[in-house]
Amino acid sequence: MHAPAPQRRTPPRTRHMPPGDGARRMPPPRPRRAAPEAPRTRPHRHELARSRQVSTAGTTLRSFTGALAMGSLMLALVLIGVQFWATSHGQQGPGVSAVISQVVAGLVALALQTYADRNRDRNGGLAVVGVLVVVLGSLWFWWW
Repeated sequence: MHAPAPQRRTPPRTRHMPPGDGARRMPPPRPRRAAPEAPRTRPHRHELARSRQVSTAGTTLRSFTGALAMGSLMLALVLIGVQFWATSHGQQGPGVSAVISQVVAGLVALALQTYADRNRDRNGGLAVVGVLVVVLGSLWFWWW
């Protein structure tokens, strides 16, 4: 019977490693010294940065204008479908200008509503008014 071959503890030498480097070990990295922590104090917040209580009337108005914006966009999608259906049956349909203007009005109203939902300040309130103007103006101009 033959004796088992001895196990090598060092990696085999290659032509890129000079002799004796296989057994050399790197020293462990030095631990970093942590900077001393400053005592934590409560940050002073500006009075405009403090959270304000949201009014029920503002939430209701934003919900209403959100429904108007989504309804305007749904009306635009229905108009696209009706225009394709009418064109395929040889009829005029609502007209390309009415369809395009309703799509633009729906997208503008949705963008304004998104801004109003994310910003509950004066600019958000102006965006709510903009949604009302765009939706009610498009309904008045194209559907009256």
